Amino acid sequence: MTITPAAAIEEGLAQARKVAAMFADAETALLERIAARVGKDLDNDDGDDWADKRLAEVAQLRKEAEAIVRRLQAASRAAAEAAVLDTWAEGMDAAVRGAVLQVHDRKVRKRLAKVLEDAKNLGTSRGINVGQGVAELAAQTVRMVTSVHEGALRAVDDIYRNVIAETASRALIGAETRREAAQRALDRFAGQGITGFTDSANPPRTWSMASYAEMAMRTAVARAAVDGHLATLRDAGINLVSVSRLPYTCDRCARWEGKVLALSGTAGTRVEENPATGVHVFVQVEGTVAEARLAGLLHPNCGHSLNAYLPGVSRPAPVVQSQATYKDSQRQRYLERKVQESRRRAVVALDADTKRKAEQQVVAYQEKIREHTKVTGLRHGRGRQAG
Repeated sequence: MTITPAAAIEEGLAQARKVAAMFADAETALLERIAARVGKDLDNDDGDDWADKRLAEVAQLRKEAEAIVRRLQAASRAAAEAAVLDTWAEGMDAAVRGAVLQVHDRKVRKRLAKVLEDAKNLGTSRGINVGQGVAELAAQTVRMVTSVHEGALRAVDDIYRNVIAETASRALIGAETRREAAQRALDRFAGQGITGFTDSANPPRTWSMASYAEMAMRTAVARAAVDGHLATLRDAGINLVSVSRLPYTCDRCARWEGKVLALSGTAGTRVEENPATGVHVFVQVEGTVAEARLAGLLHPNCGHSLNAYLPGVSRPAPVVQSQATYKDSQRQRYLERKVQESRRRAVVALDADTKRKAEQQVVAYQEKIREHTKVTGLRHGRGRQAG
């Protein structure tokens, strides 16, 4: 695959999806363990002490959950770190490829490639740029994903106790049979996933275990691709970048599409030298990369990339035509979430008929995704990459 800035981000997002899948599988396994213990002796006519017996098994459930989380911790830590480091390297390669491809003069292209390769090698040997290096970013990412582990154990305990209490209460007043009440409670928690994980947004948002891990990983690899790219450009003395265009975008990113940004300095009209001819040209700079990021560009799940901008050489980012809209991408995200929700409902099913219905829902939503992607041209798994 040709390493361009956009391709570097896509490669990183593919790795992020693999890490996120580990958390989704662990979440499913934890809910399955909860359902297995809740489902014991539900139809026993002499079950007045059912709740006490189930609560007595909290310690055993916690041991089972700890074993699942230990396996997740070992696998996810290594995978998260590798994803960030690999994507940073991809971003550095993209800086070379993305800039050189813009130059048609063979001598200038060769000279620019040498400067960028030297800068990339310098960045690789240093490993870290002050304040935002790859080592720091990798460590931050590992801390974010591993913070899920302890929270997951607490959540399993809380969910189990709540399901037991709700089941016993509704069965006691005769509102439902114990089995019906237990299934209703399990379905509600399966619909939400294992929740309680908050981000640093203002106001903070609450995520499920799997969604939080995916958000953290997608944010980290996208930043790694961009920062690795910018580190190489900065070391090569290239101070300007242009923002890519997407077929559809969100309000936060729309104002930045196709615009020129600076790694440092101020916005406004600048006089810059054409690297191919030495002639000075005017360049309109919309703002700095830092300012654009603070305003929302390159947010979690953003699909935009930054490309080296060479004054007098680079052309404006092309407008990408697509039959899909931002609303279409959000619809696909919704359908993907419903697939995961239905899978969770299947694993907490207390009887074969309930399980069969949940599995049919999985198939039905998957078919809706296929129909949606056929109509819109979106690719499966790409609904989260709108700008």
